[in-house]
Amino acid sequence: MTTRIAVVLALACAASAQPPAFEVASVKIAEPITPAMVQSGRLQMGVSIDARNVRISQFSMYELITLAYQIKGYELSGPSWMNTQRYDVQAKLPDGASRGQVPAMLRTLLAERFGLTIHRETRDINMYVLVQAKGGHKMKPSTEEAPAPEPQIRGGMAVGAGGAITSVSPGRGDIRVTPGAGGNEHLESKRATMNSLASFLNRYCELPVIDMTELKGAFEIELDVAGEEVRAAARSHGYAIRPSAESADPAGVSLRGSLEKLGLKLETRKSPTEVIVVDKVEKVPTEN
Repeated sequence: MTTRIAVVLALACAASAQPPAFEVASVKIAEPITPAMVQSGRLQMGVSIDARNVRISQFSMYELITLAYQIKGYELSGPSWMNTQRYDVQAKLPDGASRGQVPAMLRTLLAERFGLTIHRETRDINMYVLVQAKGGHKMKPSTEEAPAPEPQIRGGMAVGAGGAITSVSPGRGDIRVTPGAGGNEHLESKRATMNSLASFLNRYCELPVIDMTELKGAFEIELDVAGEEVRAAARSHGYAIRPSAESADPAGVSLRGSLEKLGLKLETRKSPTEVIVVDKVEKVPTEN
């Protein structure tokens, strides 16, 4: 009898020690992104989670790992192909699982299907810090009601017909991006925190961006980004965007110029940062 109880307890402990995992999951290499796909509204990109299902569309390996470990992009180091090869993931949550467990389940999936192994180390990293310009900021505080709090799962955007993009940041407001003349982009939000703005600016900058404005709360913001800045950022993330046939960057638009109008600026600094380093990851997942 004693032996039987010991065996049952051992099995129970082994089961509890198993890392969180999806009930079932399908992982596929994503269809290449084309301008026609974006303009038609067929591009599905981002993270969608409901009571039982998780859908991750058009995420690079770089984005999958940052989502799984809930880190910023500059906190990850790995092979260059991780920025360009994209994947679609569809998974089902086990009974009783919560939204907040999705990152841990994704870590298990990456280890099992891509053989991902990592280690952590501290590195001195050059970065941009978002600060207030001399004289302080010129932004209007948001009048929109704060959304109900929910588990923070970083990563995701919705892409509509014509290329309009909404960046999804749970609990922090959305930033909408609309294409403009000459390949320029117009950014607008009725409720943006400085942390969400800094995170969003990462896609346009060659160095990581962090918030050091010391501004609390949310603000109404509008910025314009030059077409060449957009194209350079796109190339670094594996998108092939052709130069516009229109005059380049009409009206002298620039990201830094737009930030100046908000009473903000980017400064270069170096900071010791803990980084996740990819030791091994396969480019092709094991079969579903």
